[in-house]
Amino acid sequence: MHIDPLRAKPAQIVLVGINHTTAPVAVREQLAIVPAAIQDALERLRATIGNGFILSTCNRVEVYAIAGHAESGATILSRFLADNSGVAVESVQPYIYTHAHDAAVRHLFRVAAGLDSMVLGEDQILSQVKAALDEARALDTIGPILHRLGSAALAVSKRVRTRTGIGRSPVSVVSVAARAACRELGDLREKEALILGAGRVAELTLRHLTRAGVTRITIVNRSLHRGQELALRYGVIARPWAELRDAIASADVVAACTSSPLFVVQLEDVESGDETRRLLCLDLGVPRNLDPRIAALPGIAVYDMDRLQGMAAENRAQRENALQGADEIVTEGVETFMEWWRARQVAPAIAQLRAHAEAIRDTEVQRALARIPDLSPRNEVIIRGMASRIIGKLLHLPVTTLKSDPEGANMAQVVQQLFGLVEAGGHCPASRSPEEEPLTTGPAGVTHQI
Repeated sequence: MHIDPLRAKPAQIVLVGINHTTAPVAVREQLAIVPAAIQDALERLRATIGNGFILSTCNRVEVYAIAGHAESGATILSRFLADNSGVAVESVQPYIYTHAHDAAVRHLFRVAAGLDSMVLGEDQILSQVKAALDEARALDTIGPILHRLGSAALAVSKRVRTRTGIGRSPVSVVSVAARAACRELGDLREKEALILGAGRVAELTLRHLTRAGVTRITIVNRSLHRGQELALRYGVIARPWAELRDAIASADVVAACTSSPLFVVQLEDVESGDETRRLLCLDLGVPRNLDPRIAALPGIAVYDMDRLQGMAAENRAQRENALQGADEIVTEGVETFMEWWRARQVAPAIAQLRAHAEAIRDTEVQRALARIPDLSPRNEVIIRGMASRIIGKLLHLPVTTLKSDPEGANMAQVVQQLFGLVEAGGHCPASRSPEEEPLTTGPAGVTHQI
């Protein structure tokens, strides 16, 4: 596991995850968190470390959280990722990547903009990031820092898509799968397609197959009612799940797009004994929807997410020239967010330092005024103004440095100690805004020491 070499700071944004570049689909599906399980996973994440959110898609599983230390936070999140799926952390550790603080911020911004996707610039990831943030907000697991981070990521994504060529002619894994169908079967106008599922990916698949010329499309979904609703909107057929085998037997293309944690198509569902038959299976699920043994049957081609990755590389090559401008926008977004972060980290120390200096000023001014008899109001104003200007000039450089220096948070702690702004027990007065919760607070107000 690689950990960015960042020093310990009062709070760190820590990211732990796997994606299509670090782990094959057989590993990704072990750690995948299906939509129905996200709520429980977020509750466990809050009990484990406090504020965080989870991004789980076909090509990645990532956990973002606030920790007190990068390395120990990464260790906790790696174990959470493994424990949540019931696998040994040692078995998935080689596939896990970790980023902390500004590297974690940059990674999320690139993910939201589609720059880290299997299909460069794909548009589906933006809605997936938004959904992940919304789920965390609904359960109140996100906290003020990650809330700000998520909003910044969505804003950066929008700028990348509107200012660069990456946003033109949007593509997705589903569009790559549709091209795979054309490559394998040629003209699709006389072909019949079967779509398993009735969710967003299923609808996107239906659209792309229709654009590719397929006119005979059948939807099979566990909930017949949802399948019928989707079929009605697009003028296609819906069949009950009990007729799955019959639907597969008459199809030329099977696109599996369910969020089931188990295989929904078994080997015996596809076996026909007809070695002359050609069938293309598009497995768009993670965890996979199709039993991998199906790929060994004669006349059957199976494209899972790993195989589609090779085709996606062609799209990436065509869009590489837009990457530089997109990365510049990401860098600008990271710098803006980090400026906000540094200001937030040092604001309590600056407020304490100003209050401390102003208290000394007021005491000394009052003492001096008491010793000067018959002082005119005009001269009193001059003395008070001079004292305030001295304070302003003395504090200007320290305050500016605290706000702008990357090590401002550590400097703030030194300032608090040098000027006696630290209470007994090591706590800094007014170190947190009243409206904000502790950064790593778990259930029942327990603050986790990380």
